[in-house]
Amino acid sequence: MASSSQNTFSPEMVRILKIFGFGSILFVFILSFFNERRADNSGKDDSILSISVADRIYFKNLRASTYEMEGRKEAKMNMYRHGKRKISETEPHLNFAILLNRIKDEAYIYTEPFPDELPLKIKWKNLDNGEEGELEFLGGDKIAHYRFAEEFYPLLAENTYFEMWHEDSWHSILAEDLERDAVRVTLVDFFRLINNPK
Repeated sequence: MASSSQNTFSPEMVRILKIFGFGSILFVFILSFFNERRADNSGKDDSILSISVADRIYFKNLRASTYEMEGRKEAKMNMYRHGKRKISETEPHLNFAILLNRIKDEAYIYTEPFPDELPLKIKWKNLDNGEEGELEFLGGDKIAHYRFAEEFYPLLAENTYFEMWHEDSWHSILAEDLERDAVRVTLVDFFRLINNPK
């Protein structure tokens, strides 16, 4: 026959549960005053160089075919250089490469002048309105390369004549349409990758 006894808490157990319950609530309340750092639950990365999975897939499936890919296993990155870029061991020129970081979901732009001398000095003149100026790139980290590309790209979109400083004189660069287009397309693809259309 089944027992009909009821299980109840003893008065001591009820007192312990009340103390524990009120103590826990008080502890959480006190800690909430010292919480200065807030969790970011938005799911968005604030990095200016971050890329989404969709942008990576778009680049790899549709745009990567115009580039030569070089794997950098030690850095866990792939470097993409435009297939129609200027390659010369004698004439000064400027190229850019796109690096995709497989671990951090980031894309970087890398400035590749020839010869690889720093500081890189570029003189430009707008042939339509006569404006002119000079850019200087001292090298640096991924942000320094990004800032240089961001400064250089608007000049490339205009009717601009460029010269690079090398061996105590100025040398014309990006004079040919094919060479200029390879640099322009690389920068367009990079800015599209990081969702920063120019």
